Amino acid sequence: MRFLPRARAIPVLATLVLVLAAGVVVPVLAQVGLLPGLRAGRIPPIAYVAPGILVAAGLAATLLVRGRIGVGRRAEGAGPEPAPDSVAAAAARQARRAGEFVERVRDPARREELGKELQRIESAREDEVSTLDVVIFGTVSAGKTSLINALMGRKVGATEAVMGTTRAGETQTYELKSVEAVVRLTDTPGMSEAGEEGMGREALARGLAVRADLLLFVVDHDLVRSEYAPLIELARLGKRSIVVLNKKDRFPDEDLAAIRERLRQRLAGVIEPADIVAVAADPRPIPVRVQRPDGGFDTVLEPESPDIEPLRRRIAEVLRRDGRLLHATNLLVRGKVLEQEAQEQIDRERERQAEAVIERYQWITAGTVFANPVPALDVLAGSAVQLDMIADLGRVYGMELSMPQIRNLAGQMGQEILRLGLIETATSLIAGVFKRSFVGFAAGGAVQAATMGYLTRVAGRAFHDYFRRGRAWGPEGVKGVVLRQFQQTSRAEFLQDFASQVVHRVLQKLLPIPIPGSNTAVTGGKEPR
Repeated sequence: MRFLPRARAIPVLATLVLVLAAGVVVPVLAQVGLLPGLRAGRIPPIAYVAPGILVAAGLAATLLVRGRIGVGRRAEGAGPEPAPDSVAAAAARQARRAGEFVERVRDPARREELGKELQRIESAREDEVSTLDVVIFGTVSAGKTSLINALMGRKVGATEAVMGTTRAGETQTYELKSVEAVVRLTDTPGMSEAGEEGMGREALARGLAVRADLLLFVVDHDLVRSEYAPLIELARLGKRSIVVLNKKDRFPDEDLAAIRERLRQRLAGVIEPADIVAVAADPRPIPVRVQRPDGGFDTVLEPESPDIEPLRRRIAEVLRRDGRLLHATNLLVRGKVLEQEAQEQIDRERERQAEAVIERYQWITAGTVFANPVPALDVLAGSAVQLDMIADLGRVYGMELSMPQIRNLAGQMGQEILRLGLIETATSLIAGVFKRSFVGFAAGGAVQAATMGYLTRVAGRAFHDYFRRGRAWGPEGVKGVVLRQFQQTSRAEFLQDFASQVVHRVLQKLLPIPIPGSNTAVTGGKEPR
């Protein structure tokens, strides 16, 4: 059934009122003789039934229109719920896109690892909603394993009062008769553990959380920053979470109500109020007085049953109602995360490739200048070495440049270095290092060679930024990028190490000169890289 738009609802109602008036008023007036043109005997019987029909029709139309307007207003505020099929289609497109990035990864081991995750996504997409993954996530000692034990109705994990009890994701099959899918519960290592090992377990927990269709985020108090940040991060990824306030038996009723209210306020717009559930997964035993045979009394601790029924109902309701949507959303999120991981791996590989290119050409430049000194601007703005370096850096990022484009970039760089006065500044810095540590090589040719090699490195790092940004200098412009790279490489420790490498990689090979003292005395105890 289609309803009239609001703009047309008022004219329709007005017409109904006029028809109703004509159907009721005219027969009545005729009956009492106020309309002499119509005699009572001439009024057909249908005239007395028509008013009732019109009244009913008018009321029905009014109610339908008003109901439609009310629904429209509610819809305007809430927005449409995405359809599972449309999200599943988006997940399929995202998986294909992620696969394209995975294929571009060069490292065989890493490409295989990412490829396995892609296969898992594809397999889960083909199986649709045969399995739903519910992941228990939270800080150490919040009671995650106790919660799984309570949900399963038996002990399936250790619950010691020691941080790091849960070492890896432990999965259990959870039976929910009202959900037409296999539900798997996965425990995770706790967050906020100290040390490198703790950080590794937290990374594992976050990785498991990303693969969840539904998260149970377990806390035992109001949220602290270390809990709030990952919860918000996972929500932004599109993860549905039920916040489980555990250990409710340890709080007086007023305090428990206050904590729940604070959670609702802090998580407004992120977590539905109905998705904040208080439980007692492993209640404290209650002291009970027991009479002995001799008439005396002993106090014993009587164990209490877990109080988790509200959580059971909420999990079942969410999975039954939104299971398909949650599963499709999870696959979409996993595809996005896989693409990001593949892109990060590609960036690391390109960084290593670019660094190797820059190092190769900085030593070639130093050797060339030492063997055949030429003006600095000629080296930076148009030498074959500089042009080759730009072309090779472009290829690292899959970009083929024409020779006019390469010459234009080299010219920009040379002019910018000249305007900033970096040739004089770099020469002064390098000369100072040679005079302090490499007196035997402090001749002008050696200093110029080292300076040109150093400025080639600065230019190379700047070009690397340019290509990494998709052939754009960004908001800094070429001047800002060059200055930043110069500042990052002009520290005394870096210059000392760079000059040492120039000596050992270039100068000693081209012009062997005895170095006073041992190698360690020359290099400051550092072996050349």
